[in-house]
Amino acid sequence: MVIGSSDWDRPDREAHTLLSSPTPASRAYSAPIWDPTRWDQYLPRPDDIILNTTPKSGTTWLQGILAMLISGDPDVDAQRWTANAWIDINIRDVSDAMASLEQQSHRRQIKTHTPFDGILVWSELCYITSYRHPIDIHFSFVKHAANMTRDVLKPLFPPDPSEAFRIFLEGEHLIGASLHSIVNHYLCTRTLEARKTVLRLHYADMLRDLDGSIARVADHVGIMHSPHVMQRIVEAASFDSMKSHADRFAPSAGQDFWHNDAAFFDSATSNKWEGKLSEADLSAYQDRMSALLSPEDRAWLEWGAAGA
Repeated sequence: MVIGSSDWDRPDREAHTLLSSPTPASRAYSAPIWDPTRWDQYLPRPDDIILNTTPKSGTTWLQGILAMLISGDPDVDAQRWTANAWIDINIRDVSDAMASLEQQSHRRQIKTHTPFDGILVWSELCYITSYRHPIDIHFSFVKHAANMTRDVLKPLFPPDPSEAFRIFLEGEHLIGASLHSIVNHYLCTRTLEARKTVLRLHYADMLRDLDGSIARVADHVGIMHSPHVMQRIVEAASFDSMKSHADRFAPSAGQDFWHNDAAFFDSATSNKWEGKLSEADLSAYQDRMSALLSPEDRAWLEWGAAGA
């Protein structure tokens, strides 16, 4: 059930009625560990930050940055500050997850990979989105699945790179693991571009200009620190720093969820397909992208500001 206006006015939501009624979801998404209907139980606060990204596009990177900005501490234990931040994941009882969120007294950040047409959307909340070259997402996602101690996502793709890539190109699964799902997520975000509450980032731009990207995030969420603190946050948010402190930044670190916690942070590189895909593979990708996006949208989705 999606929350309608009558549900929103229930007495148990009185503490959260500073916000207008949300735009309801218009499309249903689901996957083995992913249930966006859990958003029906979410009680937003006016200063919540919603991080809505495609998988493997800098989600954990941005969660760490937000934890440092909100706390003002470059040495913060980001895991503590992002506890139960992923509403959609259904491996924990939804009531327990929401209760944990309610207990957080600091400014909260909430994570989702569900496109905007699949979740409740409030006009007042602060949203941040992030994207990456779709082929880089694919290769990073495959490594991500292989690093899991549970074979939850691994069965999506066979070991053969070309066969796995074909499934990526042709699959309609909507959990962020197919080209279709990535483009769909992007187009849903584009429909909200007029809202000043939505910030759209690109992984490649963050790699090129981390300092400027963090400044954009800080400005968007309305958080200011001294130049000294901001510079320390930039240094702590570098790829090498986060990888070396995986115990603080990798989700579920120390819980035997990953074969290697530090391997959660793969390589922070682009063009991951070089030497792995054939000319036929790349030609099929070109044809598929041309059918899905305009040249302008495709250029940005692949390369960020450098392609726009």
